Amino acid sequence: MRPVQIEDLFEYRFLSSVEYSPTGEWIAFICRHADVEANSYRSDIYVASASGAVVRQLTTSGKDGPFAWAPDGRSILFLSKREESEKGSHVYRIALDGGEASLAFKLPHKAESIVPMDDGSLLYTARVPLDGEPKDEDADYEVIEEIPFWQNGKGFTSRRRVRLFCLGVNAAEPVALTDEELEVQMIDVMDQRIALIARRFPGKALLTDELWLFESPQTAPACLSRETYSMREVRFLTGNRLVLAASDMQQYGRGQNPELLQVDVPNPSFQSLTPNWDQSLGNSVAADCRHGGGPSLRVVGGAVYASLTQGGQSKVVRVSKGGELVDLAVPHGSVDSYAVHGSQVACVALRPHALQELLIFENGEARRVTQFNDANLQETAVSIPKPFSVLTSAGVELDAWIIEPVDMDPQKAYPTVLDIHGGPRAAYGDIFFHEMQLLASEGYAVVYTNPRGSSGRGNVFADLRGKYGTIDYEDLMAVLDAAVDRFPFVDPDRLGVMGGSYGGYMTNWMIGQTDRFRAAASQRSIANWISKFNTTDIGYYFNKDAIGTDPWEPDGADKLWWHSPLKYADRVTTPTLFIHSEQDYRCWLAEGLQMFTALRYHGVESRLVMFRDENHELSRSGKPKHRARRLREIVAWFDHYLKDKETNPCN
Repeated sequence: MRPVQIEDLFEYRFLSSVEYSPTGEWIAFICRHADVEANSYRSDIYVASASGAVVRQLTTSGKDGPFAWAPDGRSILFLSKREESEKGSHVYRIALDGGEASLAFKLPHKAESIVPMDDGSLLYTARVPLDGEPKDEDADYEVIEEIPFWQNGKGFTSRRRVRLFCLGVNAAEPVALTDEELEVQMIDVMDQRIALIARRFPGKALLTDELWLFESPQTAPACLSRETYSMREVRFLTGNRLVLAASDMQQYGRGQNPELLQVDVPNPSFQSLTPNWDQSLGNSVAADCRHGGGPSLRVVGGAVYASLTQGGQSKVVRVSKGGELVDLAVPHGSVDSYAVHGSQVACVALRPHALQELLIFENGEARRVTQFNDANLQETAVSIPKPFSVLTSAGVELDAWIIEPVDMDPQKAYPTVLDIHGGPRAAYGDIFFHEMQLLASEGYAVVYTNPRGSSGRGNVFADLRGKYGTIDYEDLMAVLDAAVDRFPFVDPDRLGVMGGSYGGYMTNWMIGQTDRFRAAASQRSIANWISKFNTTDIGYYFNKDAIGTDPWEPDGADKLWWHSPLKYADRVTTPTLFIHSEQDYRCWLAEGLQMFTALRYHGVESRLVMFRDENHELSRSGKPKHRARRLREIVAWFDHYLKDKETNPCN
């Protein structure tokens, strides 16, 4: 068996966007994989029969998706980059039984999603300048008049909105259906009715969303709710009833778990379907072997379905009124995308011993439909994570895992890395994680956990507001101490720490609080809550919610600074690698630069690697060569400081 290698990433297949045909006979999905020569990803549409007997590639250009089933269920419409266009999009149609795809629509905008209507018209969303704004596509400047002025993965977005358009049958031009001040978040369609969630930007994007209903694309919409809820997803239950995933944010702030609300229309009334259920809607199990996803909430045949995260796993459930849950698809890993038809649940699952594949769950039984990734792990030594639990001094029981080094000699002690997930409302589980398996193959033990602040265990456990760097730090150190005590192969003198996003913040924080780590790798991190407040796409609301104040409230600047790792940079002795992306607008490059500069100023060995043309998603969907270089940097850094005690300047 050979060890996991960096370049294995180039061979993995990533599945997403699972959708049943209207008749339920077929399942369509997207498959992506690396194109190393082009340093990008190929994306094609596949179909599988509902019996699982047939799996067939439908498109072959490598440039196809997103898609939607045509109402007749015999063809698929999809966006494609086969013909590059700077100003518009092309929508193609391909028959289910194959043949060449034909051009169905030419759109004047860069579409983000498409929804074909029963009458042959097409709904689509696209980001466009506000009416009356200059449309100089070649401008080499940006005008900023609102916040957020940029968004991670989308670039500068000031005075540009995602709007909903309808291109009617035989119409020469599409018609904009939404107010230009609204940013469309998602839509759902039943017959001719359209429900949508949108956010308003009166100079500063509001924290609440608006719910709108169109009787048809030709009628004026009605606003059903505004200034009350933060909304996640909306679905039609019937023509006159919606189910809405939303939170009033009253008890646990922006991170509060949503509840499911029944909304009766046209005279809206809101009634909770799930009082006090306190569930983490969607899949928040962290992974670096997925590319794309799908909806968390679905309605099929008048029944409500949801993907939920519980502990370190996610699954698909049916939700009855009152919040009772019936498990339908539990792959003992993560559900990365799913769809429902009748008694079947088709889902893309990622598990401890396997990469993504399409599974069909029916009557409690699962059968695997695809074998895209069999060859990738067939001859590979995978070190299955071993769970253990830790009871902290605060009386909190934590889920934790350890991955042993490949071919471990139990008589030896190995360098060990504490790996911290992002979020913080995310969760680690025991699914296959390429980054961790690579470290195990390189002779490292890997320890990880879900400290307080993580998702999957309810609002109280996840409530970290005003506590960043305190209870979460205690939990992480308690797990590390337990690993040192329980596992003789963990070398207490050769410990490293790493993490990205919130995990990068905690890495920065921990090296300023303890000298136990001989090396650190901080990625897409936060160093200074004050600067992040005023520069990042979410800073002006996330930071206030996270820390409980802003720089202008009494003692606000002092509290933000107290929780900032930069405040403690003069205490750091740990050699630290910083990895950041030039276009990371979530945890901006300035955060990494500040921490790197502070450490170098105080004489600490540091290195910053910045990737151009990448954003916050570098480790998950960055360009293949960049993802590989990132991993080489991390392994080389830990090798230098953790593997050779004699040359390690920390000794």
